[in-house]
Amino acid sequence: MQIDNPNKEYESFIHKVLNESGKIALNYFRQIRDLSLKGDSSPVTLADKDIENYIRSQIISKYPTHNVIGEEFENTIGEDETTWYIDPIDGTRSFIAGKHDFGTLIAVTQGEHLIGGVIDCPALEERWSSFSAETTVNGSITKCKSVKKLEDAIMATTSSHEFGMKKWRAYQSLEQTVKLTTTGSDCYNYGLLASGYIDIVAERLTSPHDYLPLIKIVEGAGGIITDWEGKKLNFEDSHVYVLAAASSELHNSALKKLKKS
Repeated sequence: MQIDNPNKEYESFIHKVLNESGKIALNYFRQIRDLSLKGDSSPVTLADKDIENYIRSQIISKYPTHNVIGEEFENTIGEDETTWYIDPIDGTRSFIAGKHDFGTLIAVTQGEHLIGGVIDCPALEERWSSFSAETTVNGSITKCKSVKKLEDAIMATTSSHEFGMKKWRAYQSLEQTVKLTTTGSDCYNYGLLASGYIDIVAERLTSPHDYLPLIKIVEGAGGIITDWEGKKLNFEDSHVYVLAAASSELHNSALKKLKKS
């Protein structure tokens, strides 16, 4: 299938899909308590599966030769080099607890190039999207706003309990330096970073579908995102320690703290 402007078409298509998948999420929201635990002890609900099933079906129907990699089901391998990554509910713990800051994550890659990413938070009616050099939130361009000093920074992490001892010490060095740390909120933190409310996010993420969409959102808003060694995130890593910051200067300062321990 030849597409004249694939980025624009993919973005338009996924917005329509997310408008409907968001309705599925909200139909389950605060109505579901049943869950099961996967092999890594992370929770999964019927909502996770129904949302991913819907998104997968729409992608395969529209682009039958594309690849689809999601959190809940086996990979779909097509003949094209375009791949869609899906995390149906990022923040399942928050979702189960009735908190509003869960989201759906989608990324699109073509070969070795990341061409698009979306964070959709249907309960908050906020959606960050980047299929170009810029990031938008609900259709309006958004930019990171960075403080100059690490000591003035607001940092977020979903949970520091998953860090090993060495990483915990490194994280503590950073946390003790910043002005304020907030916990929880999963993918929503990266949207807030892109919108200028948070300066740094430091945490561990499990799989490519957890972090690939975030790369486009952060970088399109003028921020920087790497691992804790300052290395670029690739398409295949698992259990990645991610550092995102609103500016390269702040990112460099945070890396120095993480590397000292």
